[in-house]
Amino acid sequence: MGGGGGIFYVGMLTGLFAISMDQAVSVSLATIIPTTLAASISHYRAGNIKPKTGFLLVVGGIIGVVAGTYLITIIPLKVLKIIFGIFLLFIGTGMVISRRKKQVKEEISEKRQFEEPNANENKPFSKLLIVKGLIFGLLGGLMSGMLGVSGTPPILAGLYSMGLSSLEVVGTSVMTLFFIAITGVITHSAFGTLNWLLVILLASGTITGAILGPLFGKRINKKALEKFYGPFFIVFIILMAISMFF
Repeated sequence: MGGGGGIFYVGMLTGLFAISMDQAVSVSLATIIPTTLAASISHYRAGNIKPKTGFLLVVGGIIGVVAGTYLITIIPLKVLKIIFGIFLLFIGTGMVISRRKKQVKEEISEKRQFEEPNANENKPFSKLLIVKGLIFGLLGGLMSGMLGVSGTPPILAGLYSMGLSSLEVVGTSVMTLFFIAITGVITHSAFGTLNWLLVILLASGTITGAILGPLFGKRINKKALEKFYGPFFIVFIILMAISMFF
């Protein structure tokens, strides 16, 4: 329902179940693969995925995963988390500004009684959108490679800033995270082994949730979701940024 979820795995496995960090990272990424695959199928059927936009972020994400996995071997994790916390603060601030601009445009459109449904549906990507997609994908991949999580915050922020609706942001993000997770598992597997029992136990629950999430999403009022999702996600991004400093 939120476009991600893998971000909770590493903290849960290490904090609640005393799993070592290297195993928690690999298990988290492995569990994300079937979860995002199931969610992608459900969201695709619901019409919530924009493949062209998603694959822009996938390209940047794959590069970021490989780079992040390498960086963690030469730079202390604490330093990387601080750097990423700063990135997320910039992302959160940018989203506040972007949301305000969008609200102003919508107010002007309403006054002119002018609507632009699906304005970005068949519109070719501008150079700015291409660069934006690659950069946010890169940040998501870096986060996944460095911290062993899905890289959800930058991916969601990138899709949101590219003008997708809330349901499209959620659907397209899980498709993007599927490819990032595959790359992450391949790169992290070179540094350790997977605990397949943990993967199976986690995946059995998360796949079920990933299938049910889009079904519940269909029942949510889209206008209400648009009003709630933006502010909620901005707060989430900022809290995530602050957590990186501790």
